[in-house]
Amino acid sequence: MVPVSDQPGSDLPGAIEAITQSVAASNPQLYRHVALYLQVLREVLIHRLEQTVFHLVTRVHAPRYVALEAHERRHLRQRLAVLGQRCGSLLTVEQLAALAAQMARESARRRRQAERRLLERLTEGAAELAEAAIPPAPQGSVHLDRSPRLPFAFPFSLSVGDSQDPPQEPSESAGPEGPTTGPADGGEGAAFQPSAALEAADDDDQQEFDFEGGDPAPWQLGSLPTDPVELLRWLDGMDHALQRRLRNLSHAVNVELLRAGVSPTLLPVSLLDAALYGRVDSAPAPPHLLRLPLPGSLPGLPPGFPAIAVLLRRSDLEIEEPRLRTCRRRLQQHRQELRRMAGQFRRLQRRLAIHQAERLWLQDLPPPHLPAD
Repeated sequence: MVPVSDQPGSDLPGAIEAITQSVAASNPQLYRHVALYLQVLREVLIHRLEQTVFHLVTRVHAPRYVALEAHERRHLRQRLAVLGQRCGSLLTVEQLAALAAQMARESARRRRQAERRLLERLTEGAAELAEAAIPPAPQGSVHLDRSPRLPFAFPFSLSVGDSQDPPQEPSESAGPEGPTTGPADGGEGAAFQPSAALEAADDDDQQEFDFEGGDPAPWQLGSLPTDPVELLRWLDGMDHALQRRLRNLSHAVNVELLRAGVSPTLLPVSLLDAALYGRVDSAPAPPHLLRLPLPGSLPGLPPGFPAIAVLLRRSDLEIEEPRLRTCRRRLQQHRQELRRMAGQFRRLQRRLAIHQAERLWLQDLPPPHLPAD
């Protein structure tokens, strides 16, 4: 039998163990790089947020901002500062790891729902084909129509990945008076009702978060994984969780601007996600601002007036902040080394599995037939 590789099978477990030990030895440095990146981000986030809102209220919605009373302007500035500080307190390694695990669970749940809907659709299709195979009834027979009154396609029109708003929940930015109110309540921005703010959108995010394997364990170990494949998955989940935090902060800021009467519209969370992941075409805009041309016109706005919203992006922050770029460069170097080790790790695991299968095959062969005396 041709050997699986030049490396004996007995040496494969040792080679795999050597890779995991190397990953474990480099994990403290990786943790420091991630923690330092988040520390710098917390330091610059509020300043960048203030600059973004300053551009919005002075260059885009200046007449609306000038029309506010002094106490309204002070309250708006205070609310924005509170939102920025609250988001900064959530930008830690532990908080992002918990959010990444939650996002992975939500992705697995949506995947199971999609599989269940597909199975139901296939089952109903098979039943229809079986009914169609029944010979026609004699002439004059009564035919009972058991089809639903609603169109057949309606129950299956919503699928995983559809752009739709999360369920209405009380906004984190809502005060004691309750959920968000303001111009969106039947006014100029009635087409864009507030949905969720800083935290409420976490449970019902529609953005796919599907890495290899559906177990959210890498973010629940209490330490970094020593498996290079799982560690890459851990890093990807942290990046997605960070972008989720920034998106939630952006939406909360947009809610406050709408409540204050500065912004005439509020883009739903699904549109913010679509813009982040390149599913919609946006017009050129300054950093951390999203400009979307509306298909029609809203009351009180000229035709073709674009919807403009705050959308904090990690890439924009890194372009503006040299310290963040330095931290990101270190993380990218570590990620490249992890990719190399992960590729070697997969190959060794595959060779080990083949070697074990060959050994078991030979072990399970029946004993040779002994000639009779």
